[in-house]
Amino acid sequence: MKFDTYSDYDPRATSQTLPAFLTVWPGLGNYHDDLVLLGGMVPLYLCEHPTGEWALPRPATLDVDFGISLGASAGQYGTLATDLRAQGFRPSATQSGRFEREVAGFTVYVDFLVEDGEQPRGTRLVDDVPASVMPGVVRALQTARRMPVTGTDLYGAEQRVVARVCEVGPFLVLKLRAFFHRQQGKDAFDLLYTLLHYDGGTQAAIAAFGAEAAAGNPAMPDARRALETLFADENAPGPVKAAHFVYGPVAPGEAADTRLRRLQLRQDVVGVTAALMAAGTQ
Repeated sequence: MKFDTYSDYDPRATSQTLPAFLTVWPGLGNYHDDLVLLGGMVPLYLCEHPTGEWALPRPATLDVDFGISLGASAGQYGTLATDLRAQGFRPSATQSGRFEREVAGFTVYVDFLVEDGEQPRGTRLVDDVPASVMPGVVRALQTARRMPVTGTDLYGAEQRVVARVCEVGPFLVLKLRAFFHRQQGKDAFDLLYTLLHYDGGTQAAIAAFGAEAAAGNPAMPDARRALETLFADENAPGPVKAAHFVYGPVAPGEAADTRLRRLQLRQDVVGVTAALMAAGTQ
């Protein structure tokens, strides 16, 4: 679930995603080699988070997204659905294919994404759970970074786990593909934030994106098309919607400082995505 602007995200709701992850991940121990964390939580772990007057807001999400191998199975040791139910997550009655749990008056969702090597979209049943088809998931699984994640789970227990998190190259490709197909400002913002604040540096992130082209990531054609058609200049959909996500709609008589920040963000998006385009075509 994504909102139009950053201010639409209730911090009481977004604060539940880490506890939800720390509840689900230990409960899916039989599947760890077949899982990778995707989606809006990824920048929280791949990036440094500068503070200050001009700092971008930290990424926020309401969902826990996993990439999963098509053939994932625990054999005789249960199923994905039963393991999720054991942690209090149930299939959503209103949003097909999603698992959910009510937490402090908010709903936290868990989603699964899979690559089947045949179709660019649709749904496949993995073990006994529906997973949305998404090209590029296999590369995320192959290159996942193992990272320590600590915090309190939904039961109040302190958890210290080692999780598999999507690395920056596949993540950037997936974000561009997502923006190409739905043009949501949050995807453009997550792209910018990750490129600017990746813990290995912006140039390393750009090089990792280029490596995905060399590796034949099947989501790369859509990523390139997004760069070519949606990020060409500061008035293109990518830069405009990233700025809208952070600052909201342009208001009559908007303060000069806000106008300047909005323009700077749009120019930053153009700058980093131009570098991506160059790396992805070498």
